Amino acid sequence: MPQAKTPKKPRLFPPSMAGQCMRYAVMELLGFGRLIEPLAQEAMREGSMLHKSFQNELLQTENVRAIEAPIRDPERGISGRMDAVVDFKQGAMVIEYKTVNHDKFVGIADEGPLVSHWAQLQLYLAIGDFAAGRLVVESRMTHGRLTYQSTGDALWQEWVLARVAAAREYQAAHKLPSREVSIQCAHCDRWQRCFKNEAERDEAISEHPQWWTEPPLPAEFRISRIS
Repeated sequence: MPQAKTPKKPRLFPPSMAGQCMRYAVMELLGFGRLIEPLAQEAMREGSMLHKSFQNELLQTENVRAIEAPIRDPERGISGRMDAVVDFKQGAMVIEYKTVNHDKFVGIADEGPLVSHWAQLQLYLAIGDFAAGRLVVESRMTHGRLTYQSTGDALWQEWVLARVAAAREYQAAHKLPSREVSIQCAHCDRWQRCFKNEAERDEAISEHPQWWTEPPLPAEFRISRIS
């Protein structure tokens, strides 16, 4: 008699999904595939190399406690790895490093961090024992850098933890939430899961070029450039 298969444990929520479209995050939790275009693959490879270079730089310049440090919150179903944890005068600091194309880099310089980047840092600060966090964003073209620091923002953390909880509920129900349409749908590697074709997608984007979330982001969170 064939042995019964052991049911797979549900995927845990990766912190990189913290500020992403809810539908995209739930697709990640449910194991949906991605269609990654060659240009995106090249950007990922370049970003990975820069990532390693940045971590090596930290080892030379900072009091590094850990690289690729694991972080888990079993109660909330969160698991991931932090780019680095360093020690400074006030205690431990988590560092999140991101690379972007230069147009996006210029937008961040003008308008502030991307929702997805800042939400990930705030999630680390919400569930980990850190005195502060640092976000470093680098242009893959010019290698210019932008740095943002935080000791934790209660409103952001409340928002992001609520998003994690909601995503986990959809995961448990094996149900996808409504679309959160924005210009980023044009670059999403799962857009075919949300629209019948490019024409339908582009029409939806033209009606809602900015991110309309459910529930809405508080006004101070409305950053026009998101990923």
